[in-house]
Formats: sequence, structure tokens, C-alpha cells
Amino acid sequence: MYGKCSGLPDAWSVFHDLVHKNAFSCNIMISTLAKRVLGLFSESLGLESGALEEAFGGERHAMRMNYYPPCPEPELTIGLDAHADPNGFTILQQDTRVKDGLQIVHCGAWVPIKPLPGAFVVNIGDQLQVIQILSNDAYKSVEHRAVVNSERTRVSIASFYGPAEDSHIALLAQLVADEAPACFKDSVYGNYLQSFYASKLDGKAAIETVRY
Repeated sequence: MYGKCSGLPDAWSVFHDLVHKNAFSCNIMISTLAKRVLGLFSESLGLESGALEEAFGGERHAMRMNYYPPCPEPELTIGLDAHADPNGFTILQQDTRVKDGLQIVHCGAWVPIKPLPGAFVVNIGDQLQVIQILSNDAYKSVEHRAVVNSERTRVSIASFYGPAEDSHIALLAQLVADEAPACFKDSVYGNYLQSFYASKLDGKAAIETVRY
């Protein structure tokens, strides 16, 4: 049986309102930024700036705040297993106090991504590989992981931007050519998400389930 924590309900109410207000405002600003980034992805493929946003058929935007406490033996654990995000792309605000919390695979090796003050990290997800699917492999999703620090707590804010769950994801017709046949099967984004979350994190295994 637990004793009553005096003052906790009032403190929680203030904390909840403060977080909700700021998270809501941040979410709106990040969503605006995400649409601008998506337009740049489109233009880099030689398409109209709104082509990929139209292909998304709506948007699914979620925000997650991550907290990684210090671990005295970081080599014995992992903050978050290796994976590629299932969404379109992720905008990440890193903790500048911890220099090696985020790592990506580059040329077969894990490479730390050092945070830059005032900058975001943009991780391409499977739908941009599914824009890798939509772009026919021109963009590739980033395999990454989070590691813990022996002395410092690490905090990050990840904003996940992707298609609407009922969107039918298929290679854009403008990107099909005889020398570049389709690399991926068509899929419904919601079904892809369900498959991703039903499986353990395993590098880029999810995207391979829809590859021809």
C-alpha cells in the first residue's frame, strides 16, 4: 500500500499543461519544416516541389521525447537497437552535451553523428527509401542506433513525418525507366507500420520485405 504524495496532483497538472503547450507549438513548426524538406527532396529528384507531398496522400506526424540515463558500463547495453525508421523521414534535435549518442552505419561501420548547436539531423526513413520506394532507391533509409553514455544523461526529440496510414505507396511513374525498373512492391503505409512494429528492431530488415 502506497502513501499519498502530497502536492503531486497539482505539480503534475502544471507540468502536463506546460509540456502540452510547448510540444503542440513545436509540433506545428516542425510540421511546416518537414513539408519544406519534402519539397526539397522532390526537387532533387527532378520533380515538382509538391510531388512527394501529393504521393504521401496526407500526413502522419508524431513526436517522441527520448531519455537515456547514464550507464556506468555502456559497452554492456544499447540505448536503442539498430534500425531504420519506417516513416518518410525523421527530424531529430540532439543533446549537444553528449557527443556520441547517435550512430549511423556508413561503409559497414558505426559512425557517431556529433550534434551541431542550432541544427537538426534529418534521417531518411523507409518511405523515402519508400521514397526509396517512391524514389526507386535514389534515397536510402538510414540504419542507426542510440548508445548510452557512462556519465551523462542524454535527451533527444524526434519528429517522425510520413504518409497517411491509408496511403497507397508506390513508385512514382515519373521515375520509372527501362534502365531503372521498380525495386519495390506497392504497399499500404498502415500495413507496413503494423509489420514494422510487430517485429523486433533488426537493422533494415523491414524494407527488404517489400523489395522485388
